[in-house]
Amino acid sequence: MPAKFWNSEKLLSISAILISLATLFTVIYQANLMRKRQYASVLPYLELWQSRINGETFGLSLVNNGLGPAFVKRVQVIYQDKAYPGDLHDFLYSDIVLKEDSIKKLFYSNLLPGRLIPPGGTVELLKVEGSARDFQILKKWISSRNVQLEVIYSSVYEEFWSLKGIGDAPTSCRSVAKCGTPLPP
Repeated sequence: MPAKFWNSEKLLSISAILISLATLFTVIYQANLMRKRQYASVLPYLELWQSRINGETFGLSLVNNGLGPAFVKRVQVIYQDKAYPGDLHDFLYSDIVLKEDSIKKLFYSNLLPGRLIPPGGTVELLKVEGSARDFQILKKWISSRNVQLEVIYSSVYEEFWSLKGIGDAPTSCRSVAKCGTPLPP
């Protein structure tokens, strides 16, 4: 009498292989979920905020509302569809926009590549207090869409984002070179 093709040993071997493959796929899926969770747990989220108090105080702040630190990689100002390297204060006091004596009571913080903004951290980029005239000058320049601050930043895992302008959400990009508006040669 010939032996059966499907005996208990073959069935047991095939079952063990199928269970091993299912376990392998489960482990790979869980590892992928853990990696995504780990990346999300250190995600920085920068936002530009305007503040106005009593019509005589105006400010522009950069706030990290994310869970992880933001590493500033590049800062530039976009004005009339051209990119200018440097932060907003330096741009405003260049020959393009304001003269040195235009705003008398301006407080500022420079935002330079290499700066770290911790989770929950705020950088007061520009602030005018106590002068309705200075308030109106700064508000005019910052509130218009002609002047935009663009910040390229990364997470601890070298994921890159570009923040461009007040009220805009950051956009993801692959590298510093592929982020934001290109600088002129």
